[in-house]
Amino acid sequence: MSKLLIVESPTKARTIGKMLGKNYNIIASMGHIRDLPERELGVDIANGFTPQYVDTARSKSVVKELRSATKNADEIYLAPDPDREGEAIAWHLAEVLKNSTKSPFYRVTFHEITRSAIEKALSEKGEINLNLVDAQQARRVLDRLVGYKVSPLLWSRINKGSSAGRVQSVALRLVVERERAINAFQPEEYWVFSLIFRTADGREFTSRLFKIDGKDFKVGSGGEAEKLIAAVIDGNSPAVGAVSKAERKRYAPAPFTTSTLQQTANTLLHYSATNTMRYAQQLYEGMDVGEGGAVGLITYMRTDSVTIAREAQEAAKAFILDHYGAQYIPSKPNFYKNKSSAQEAHEAIRPTDVRRTPEAMAAFLDSTQLKLYTLIWRRFVASQMAPAIQSLSTVDVVIGGRDSHSYTFRATATVPVFAGFSKVYEDAKKSKDESREAEVLGSLKTGDALTIRDVATEQKFTEPPSRYSEAALIKELEENGIGRPSTYATILRTIQDRDYVNREQGKLIPTELGFQVNDFLVGRLPALFDVGFTAQMEQELDEIEEGKISWTDMMTDFYSKFSPWLDAAKVSDAPSANEAETLLKLFDGVAFAPPEKVGRRTFDDGKFFRSLQDKFKKDRQITLKQFQSLVALAAKYRLNQSPAFAVLPGELQAQIEQAFAEQTERKKRREQSQATASAIDYAGLFAAFDQVNFEPPSKKGRFTYDDKKFFNSLKRQALDGKALSEKQNAALQRMATKYREQLVNATLVDSILGAGAEKPGETPTANAPQDPRIAPLLEELSNVTAWAAPVKRGKYTYDDQEFYKSIAKQHAAGRILSDRQVAALVKMAGKYKSSI
Repeated sequence: MSKLLIVESPTKARTIGKMLGKNYNIIASMGHIRDLPERELGVDIANGFTPQYVDTARSKSVVKELRSATKNADEIYLAPDPDREGEAIAWHLAEVLKNSTKSPFYRVTFHEITRSAIEKALSEKGEINLNLVDAQQARRVLDRLVGYKVSPLLWSRINKGSSAGRVQSVALRLVVERERAINAFQPEEYWVFSLIFRTADGREFTSRLFKIDGKDFKVGSGGEAEKLIAAVIDGNSPAVGAVSKAERKRYAPAPFTTSTLQQTANTLLHYSATNTMRYAQQLYEGMDVGEGGAVGLITYMRTDSVTIAREAQEAAKAFILDHYGAQYIPSKPNFYKNKSSAQEAHEAIRPTDVRRTPEAMAAFLDSTQLKLYTLIWRRFVASQMAPAIQSLSTVDVVIGGRDSHSYTFRATATVPVFAGFSKVYEDAKKSKDESREAEVLGSLKTGDALTIRDVATEQKFTEPPSRYSEAALIKELEENGIGRPSTYATILRTIQDRDYVNREQGKLIPTELGFQVNDFLVGRLPALFDVGFTAQMEQELDEIEEGKISWTDMMTDFYSKFSPWLDAAKVSDAPSANEAETLLKLFDGVAFAPPEKVGRRTFDDGKFFRSLQDKFKKDRQITLKQFQSLVALAAKYRLNQSPAFAVLPGELQAQIEQAFAEQTERKKRREQSQATASAIDYAGLFAAFDQVNFEPPSKKGRFTYDDKKFFNSLKRQALDGKALSEKQNAALQRMATKYREQLVNATLVDSILGAGAEKPGETPTANAPQDPRIAPLLEELSNVTAWAAPVKRGKYTYDDQEFYKSIAKQHAAGRILSDRQVAALVKMAGKYKSSI
């Protein structure tokens, strides 16, 4: 019997292929084969929020291969990952392939890629869980609606490339609000006090002031500190008060979930969330470890469960007994409680075979994989071990002060008694061995006389909240119920890729653009980007997964709130009805110019005005952008010179006057540009390229570069009497350098563009002037005395000082800086503004 098994990735397909027999044909779907369209909404809101799926960019050849394979298969097993996303992929595969075969489809899931797990999954074949599919579909549609409906507001107000995201914008809000809390923080002074006591036999120990009159205290100035110390020193002779000694157990942390793995890897290994998931994926999908083929080394890495399979617990118990001894096995197996939202059917992240120790795997894994595997292995083994036991000694010394107050000084010391799980795994909470101090404290009895050998006071200041690291932000998101295991890494990557947040020395710092985007979104749509509302949406997605609610009912409820929020946001900065009506009346009696065709567009002022007039009559409202267009139209028709202008409100008069001044300036620049164009022999310049054989168009990523098409567009513009911009001149210079050997008249080209001295790969010097902002910015940055340390991100190192030196050198040589270089310079000047 021929069987087809479909997984997501080629790596997984290769690993499983070596475990199953020849009866199985294993093919990778390469992820999703269908998704919502990239350049349109793709959701039929009126028809129950129906998604309008299209084939993904690379699915055509994959689907063709799959359809062919299904015709020869007696059974088809859908084996994408065991989560919402994987269930959706399985459903899409079944939907696309069902008409190509009459063979049955089965859903199989496994949480580790081992022979036993695969065989068990195939023997327990089932059906697609439509609740999981609905939950994924709801999240996809929800995110699409928010992204596609809200992002255009950012384009018109903030930045054309900006985007909003249902969850990413809330994560950005947390980072921005933390930064503002840091900036607003006012440090407060406080003092701490320690006394070094000497016992009757000459031994010493240090004790810190713990209570005054049995209560917490705060000493806020040096003067108060001096009075307190004087009162203590001149008080009653110190004597030992309460003495206690107790055993304390430290229990092992639970095995890793996705979020705790990302947090710990970030803290201990300095891995980003994205890199952690990349290395974990490699360990999960299979590595060749010298066992006759690839094998998965860890269980599925997207999970919020801390459950451990009984077989894995038994294997860990046997390993611990063999390698550490019976005393390291707990009296009963360790079980950890899942959060209410966790999927009990999933397991925590653990090694698939505890006998594959990090030492045994070192020869087969690279350093990044090995560090992560070691972390996962140790955490799992530790989670199945007995608790660590410590002895805690505490001694209080009470002094009656000269000022009649009672001062309690406390000394503590911790001594390890039994290593327990810490034999294998220690986290950031590792305790110190204070055996010497404990020996001294252990010899003391209540009433023992002491003398004060020394006094130490230290001035301190309260600290602002720390900036989020990736680990801290993931923890904050999880604690607030925002995002899920599969989304944390994407959230963090998105806010950094969008340039809303920078990561510097491991901390997340919002950029100026990040502040602007956050302030706009929170100001216009506070309810949508509220932490509590976002968490509620996540809870409802979980309820869809559990079959408690319908995904379309959930979407209907959401959209009934979202739509009016969005409508209000669009007009929140709109002029009042009175302002709009006043401006519209200013056009009474205006004779509009006839329609004018410019290129492929036709501009009809009268038609535009009448459309706004009709809209206002209907809605009693126009948008800010429409109001600004009317102001510009008023300036165009010189309405600032009409009698009605004099009775307009002063602010509206100023807006029209400003628009008129800007139009006058633009007209002047246009005339200068035309004069410049007529003074340049553009006809001769472009004729010099007549013999050039342009390279064929080339595609890089999403963009197609076509030298001939671009050259012809510059030629049309210049020969139409419009001077080329600085950027266009620079592009033409590069083209002249590239095709220099084919130019008919290189001397003429050099005389116009100044490109003759340039070599391929260099940035040409343009005749147009430099951006006037550059020189002042460079002057400001020359006064920076403390540059930030270089920051490594991936394979790149970002060094502010070196970037400044490079830009200064290029500017001094007269080279034209790119728009990106100027933008980076502006951003850097803002960053160092406080230290200039």
